[in-house]
This record gives sequence, structure tokens and C-alpha cells, in this order.
Amino acid sequence: MRLLPLAFVLAAVGCPAPDNSHGLVTTAAPAQLLDYNEFVCEVQPVLIRRCSFVACHGGVDHALRVYSPGKLRLVDSANAARSARDAMLSPDEVTRNFESATGTVYAAQPSDRQNPDDRVPILVKPTRASFGGSEHHGVGIFPVYPAQDLSQDHEYGVLAAWVAGKKATGTEPACADMFMTLGLKPR
Repeated sequence: MRLLPLAFVLAAVGCPAPDNSHGLVTTAAPAQLLDYNEFVCEVQPVLIRRCSFVACHGGVDHALRVYSPGKLRLVDSANAARSARDAMLSPDEVTRNFESATGTVYAAQPSDRQNPDDRVPILVKPTRASFGGSEHHGVGIFPVYPAQDLSQDHEYGVLAAWVAGKKATGTEPACADMFMTLGLKPR
């Protein structure tokens, strides 16, 4: 009985809550802290290339889940035509990718995000142990060969810059092309 008030207090402090897809939803609007446009143009392509494999984050049972063409989709992949599985991401899938990735940054304090280090899960988990990471499931994704350290790894740099607050307007030429291809509008 004494634990009931403690449980209520812990539940009310704003911890992330499970969603229907077994991932995490954020307790504040993600756009307040991390830039959606930068995510769509720079971060999401890195996550799709490096993290969206079915055995990794291409499954709904992960806190970081990455929807991507040919892999995890909101449509029932088993019964969908190949063209539906391989189609561009839907606006809802892009939003879910953004919210999912944002949830891996919320574990860090705002001050930690300004100087990304081992307190930011989206940066530390995929980094090789020899570079200060945790090599989740024994796999170190960053730095990618031929980079000899994290500062030379462009894709790691993209993630770190987004976590630290980099913003895009959505009108940069490559970014505008990405939004047009996905049929989305910058926010």
C-alpha cells in the first residue's frame, strides 16, 4: 500500500509512455527541441541506411523503429504488394520516424544535447566501444570505414549536429528535393 503513492508520483512526472506500436512517444512536442526539416533531409536517410534492417530497428518492437522502403511499413507487409512495400515513405511513416528518433534523444538533458556525448542514446549506442560507444548488440556502426575517428564520419556528424540543434529551412536545394520526393512540406 505504501508503494501506491510513489507509483502515482513516478507515473505523473512525464516519463515516456508506451504507444500502441511498442515504441516510445515523447512527453513534449518534438518540434520544440529537434528540427523536423533537418531530420527529414539529413538524419532520416542515415537511419534508413544504417539502422532500418529487419533484425535491427526495422521492427515495431524497438523504441527506435525506422520505417523504410522495402522493410518496415505501416501497411501489412506480408499481404502488401511489392510496389506498396517499396514505395516512398508516407507522411505518417516520416512522422513516426521523427518521433521515434526524437525519443532516443529525450533520455538526455538539454545541456547534454549541446555537447553530445555518452548520455545521448542515439549517438552512443551505435558507436564502437573503442570510440567510447556501447556497441549495442555487439555491433559498432560508427565510425564507418575509412573514417579513423568520429570527427571524420560524415553520417555520425549528421546525427550529432541534429542532436545539438542544427536546423534546416527545408528550402536548401537538396532538402527541397527530398521534401518534394516525399510529398511533404517543410515545417
